[in-house]
Amino acid sequence: MGSGHNEWCFPRSGGDEVTDGFKRRTPSRWGEGGVLREEILAAAARLLAESGREGDLSLRAVAREVGISAPSIYLHFEDRAELVSTLTRRAYERLVGDLRAARERGAVDGPRAGLRAMTRRYCALALDNPRLYRLMFGIERIEVPREELASHPLWWVAEAWHDAVAACRPGAAEEPGDRRVAKLLWFSLHGVVAMALSTPFQVDRQALEEMADDLLDLALTR
Repeated sequence: MGSGHNEWCFPRSGGDEVTDGFKRRTPSRWGEGGVLREEILAAAARLLAESGREGDLSLRAVAREVGISAPSIYLHFEDRAELVSTLTRRAYERLVGDLRAARERGAVDGPRAGLRAMTRRYCALALDNPRLYRLMFGIERIEVPREELASHPLWWVAEAWHDAVAACRPGAAEEPGDRRVAKLLWFSLHGVVAMALSTPFQVDRQALEEMADDLLDLALTR
């Protein structure tokens, strides 16, 4: 499986100093507001991954983590909901981009090989980036109406799996069962990697890949 990517990390800002027990961030120079925005997102990601509860995240805590005053966050995000939404959207965008790229590379040997490459990449991303994976799939979220599913970035992940599964079936017309099979494959893979991440033992990556291959074969046996 592949190694992790730097852009999947939660880097801490450099150049900070601690005064009276509080971290003070070195002020950005003119035109570097985007840097602070990224630091805010990274800090929110770290706090969410550590607490495991979206409801526990506060802008005051994020500001303290970055080393700025809480009102400074409002220059970049309207409220906590927008901060979390931006963070969530970015995480899923990266996941979907990686999965689709893996599928495209593998698909030179056919659609089934493309889907196999996608399943293995999913497992690799989870193992190489456990904090980010937890951020996407292990956080206790604030519940939203199911009517918002189609506009939620989680739908992008579901669509990536559906497209890959549908491509493995002969014929151009979509079958109702494709989405069910795609969900079963994705949810089963999630269960496998979640168990691997929760045990105190070193992960046998080869065994995990073989299990992912078995799930794929079972899912496409229709």
